[in-house]
Amino acid sequence: MEKILTISIAAYNVAEYLKHTLDSIVNNRIVPRELLEKLEVLVVDDESKDDTRKIAKEYEKRFPGIVRVINKENAGHGSTINRGICEDSPWVRLFRNARVFVG
Repeated sequence: MEKILTISIAAYNVAEYLKHTLDSIVNNRIVPRELLEKLEVLVVDDESKDDTRKIAKEYEKRFPGIVRVINKENAGHGSTINRGICEDSPWVRLFRNARVFVG
């Protein structure tokens, strides 16, 4: 299915927030399931030292084709955002901080 929106989440040591952030996107009642299938959520992990990568991988398994984890060598926030930009993308991109939730 063609993706129309990519949400890129720069993630470094955000295990405390990541479940809530991802749930606020993929389990949001505002987004109908048929639209969710057109959404891509990239979690770009900047070599976190906590459980960020583990949590992201759990969501990738639970929501295949929607959540995708990208692991990269630690190089800071800017390089993490740039890595998300380098991915093939649909029409629209949205960048989020992992500590920000969707109502």
